[in-house]
Order: sequence, then C-alpha cells, then structure tokens
Amino acid sequence: MGTFSKSLASIGGFIAGDFDTINWLRHTCRSYIFSASNTPAATAAAMEALHIIQQEPERIEKLWDVTRYALRRFREEGFEIGDTESPIIPLYVRDVDKTFLVTALAYNAGVFINPVIPPACAPEDTLVRFALMATHTNEQVERAVVALKKIFVEQEIIK
Repeated sequence: MGTFSKSLASIGGFIAGDFDTINWLRHTCRSYIFSASNTPAATAAAMEALHIIQQEPERIEKLWDVTRYALRRFREEGFEIGDTESPIIPLYVRDVDKTFLVTALAYNAGVFINPVIPPACAPEDTLVRFALMATHTNEQVERAVVALKKIFVEQEIIK
C-alpha cells in the first residue's frame, strides 16, 4: 500500500496484492466501496514524479539532509515530535483549540503547517505537520523553527 499524496505530490494511492486479497478488499473495505479510480491527471503526475526521482536521485539526498537538520533543530528547541524520521514532522500540541490557533499564528508568521485533529487522531494527540520538500533550505527551516518556537512558547505548549 502506498500514497501518492505525500510522497509523489499527487492524490490517491494504491494497494498491490494477489487477486483474492484485492477482491476481498474491494468488497469489505468501507472506504474503498465508495471511492473512484484515480484521475488520469493524478496518475500522470505520480508517474512523472517517479521519473524525476529516478533521474535526479540528488533530490532525495537533499530532502534527507534538510529533514535531519529540521529534526535536530526541533528536538534542540524542545518540541515534542515523537520518534519520527520522516520529512513530515509532527509537532504535538495536544489541544484542539490551540492546534487551530497555532496553525493560524504560524501562517501569519509566514510558516505553513497543517493541523491534525479528531477524528484523524485522539483528542489528546492533536498536532501540526511540518512538511518538508527537497527544495527547502536549512535557512528556511531555521526561520520556521524560530517562528514556531516563539508561538509554541507563547501558547504554553513548550517552554
């Protein structure tokens, strides 16, 4: 199973398996029953993203370099990020109202983050996602970490 939305800048995803498994999923998974096929445009976008990854592997290394930098900086500044190693970094807020507030304050400070609230998570596990791309620089990450630290401290989420 894989997603096209996070890793390949498209929408949808896929599940690969033998005939019996796929047939069982088709008839028993509620989320699948009412879904539609990927659009040709989304499929083409995912395919082109795969071609770029194959032809320009340096993008992957750049993404991991900036990810390691961001993970280190968020941990150094006291953010709760769990045991993640992903370019999509969770910054735990643990309060639904503050999650929305932090998202808005970050946007006003020039930092785009996405809120994650129930039912996507338990009420005590709300968070914002800090998503990186290979085109981000360490300087951009540093600016975002500083801005988010100020917001999280002001909202008494971290010290």
